[in-house]
Amino acid sequence: MTARGHRLRAHTADVIAEAWAPDVAACIEEAIAALVSVYADTGDALLEGRARFHIAPGPFEVALMTALDDVIFTLDTSPAVPVGALVRHAPDGGFTVILELAKRDTVEATGAVPKAISRSGLEVERSPSTARCSFLIDV
Repeated sequence: MTARGHRLRAHTADVIAEAWAPDVAACIEEAIAALVSVYADTGDALLEGRARFHIAPGPFEVALMTALDDVIFTLDTSPAVPVGALVRHAPDGGFTVILELAKRDTVEATGAVPKAISRSGLEVERSPSTARCSFLIDV
């Protein structure tokens, strides 16, 4: 495995996403990339803006769920499509997330739009050199 990445695995009617990176912020970026890959091919996407939100300090699993839930919320409510993210440590110990948004007509649909992330399927692991997560995407 590379130091940073993500992959999808089939599940009965849903999708399991796995992400890993050297730290929590990068792992959340990879988790968002995995989520995006379920519903969009971003190869020809034209970026049209960004959406920024803050995640309060707290456990890795809470930060991850907050970020993923916000991507799904933005997908449901915005005229643009979230196609990526930059996650940075915030001064208060939380995170600043900047979602990259693309014009809908420049994003090729690759699958069903995610409805939610299952909290029961969430797994996170953290060590000094790695952050890993696995989550179930309800499609």
